Amino acid sequence: MRSGWRYAKAAVTGTSHAAQGRGCEDFAAARLIGTVRGNVLAACVCDGAGSSLQAATGAKVAAEAFLNVAGDRLRDSGGLLTETDLGDFLSFAALAVTLRAFTEKQPARDYASTLVAALVADTWSAFVQIGDGAIVVPSAEGRWELVFEPQRGTYANETYFLTDEDARQRAHVGLRPYGVAEVSLFSDGLERLLIREAAGSPVADAFFNEMLPAVRESSAAGEDLVLANALAAYLSSEAINARTDDDKSLILASRLAPIQRTAGDAAAAGEHQHAASD
Repeated sequence: MRSGWRYAKAAVTGTSHAAQGRGCEDFAAARLIGTVRGNVLAACVCDGAGSSLQAATGAKVAAEAFLNVAGDRLRDSGGLLTETDLGDFLSFAALAVTLRAFTEKQPARDYASTLVAALVADTWSAFVQIGDGAIVVPSAEGRWELVFEPQRGTYANETYFLTDEDARQRAHVGLRPYGVAEVSLFSDGLERLLIREAAGSPVADAFFNEMLPAVRESSAAGEDLVLANALAAYLSSEAINARTDDDKSLILASRLAPIQRTAGDAAAAGEHQHAASD
């Protein structure tokens, strides 16, 4: 059973960036796009390149441009997309970053960032990725799976960026003929925590199994700001910072209907809570 989309998003500064006096160079954005066929969830995470002088600006401009052009196209097309459209959105985002660099009289490479994005309607799901970071959705086996593998360069800590000349050719683009019920996007600062190198599922299933129920139970219409604040606090916690010192962005979204609790469930929960406090 499904309900309307609810989501929480956060982007927080890593400890290594804070120690260097740098702010967060990730940017996470999401919105609901209204079309004649219903709402489309649009979500995007961009991670500014650590070596780029205007990394934070590049990430913000890229994410907002991608969602803006996607929204315009979806409203004009009546809520339908093609894979060519997805490539066009990526190119438009790159152009927006290049124009920003031109306006500020800086080279485009100073605004380099990665980009992962998801657009999900009732009857289709679309995904785009250039660089590292990841998109995770439920698998047919009831677990969680990567939509694409994070893109790695030839050398360690090397990846690809939206402002690369061949970004559109390198980008992963996918269109599925069904709408996923849940989706998560995150930057590479969380890869070591959420993507496993061992055999079996490459995704840390337990994390998403623990985090998504709060989104499912949300009564928000769209973004849940209370959950967003809690998510930001969690990503900034000592437990997370002990495992990664990079900036961290995460979007969690669900349209599964909240569990309908009966009076008996509520009474049982109350008895459990009372027993636990004795």
